[in-house]
Amino acid sequence: MRRRFRWVFRLALGLVILALVCGVAVLLLRDVIVKEILIRRLRAATGMEARIEVVHVGLFSPTVSIEGLKLYNTADFGGAVCLDMPELRVEYDRSALRARQLHLTLLRLDLEELSVVQDKQGRKNFDAAQKKNKESRKRPPAPEQWEFIGIDVLNASLGKFRVTNLASGRGEEIDFGVKNQMLRHVKDWADLAPLGLTTLSHGKASVLGDADVDLGQWLDSLLKTP
Repeated sequence: MRRRFRWVFRLALGLVILALVCGVAVLLLRDVIVKEILIRRLRAATGMEARIEVVHVGLFSPTVSIEGLKLYNTADFGGAVCLDMPELRVEYDRSALRARQLHLTLLRLDLEELSVVQDKQGRKNFDAAQKKNKESRKRPPAPEQWEFIGIDVLNASLGKFRVTNLASGRGEEIDFGVKNQMLRHVKDWADLAPLGLTTLSHGKASVLGDADVDLGQWLDSLLKTP
């Protein structure tokens, strides 16, 4: 009986040690695991190649940061970079999250490049990505149950915006050059107006040279196939 007890005790102790080792390994590798999950979900949702350099999920602090996120257009849309986001950092309110409320104490967004491409058939890359996202869902999304509370501090940096028409061979670029634009107490889209005004005032378009541009008219004319 004593031998059996020792054997059971050793087995239980071994399982506990194994569980602790696995738990520590998961904690140490949690960032890698989350990174791979994000990459797989981005690929499934957009149909684009996705790459992420670093993901960090705070263990003792309510933070999530993503560095070096890039999405690449499919071959039909030229295969170049669609989105280049060097940094996305989120600090959130844990108590609000438990109540199914989205309250961000800090959102830092660094968007270096965003590219809209229209292929020779007149399709746009973001329309194709949206269609892929709908197809990837096995069931209709559940009714929205989250309440957006707001963003205490928004720190936004916006770089280049490109539009390319593969049918006409035309392409233009706007370099907004917005760095660390700070907004506080963002509750809805209207609170983003100062960021929009700064973006429009900084934006410079280039084809063969730099020139001011009417964004609405420019986009309409650019995406028309001759």
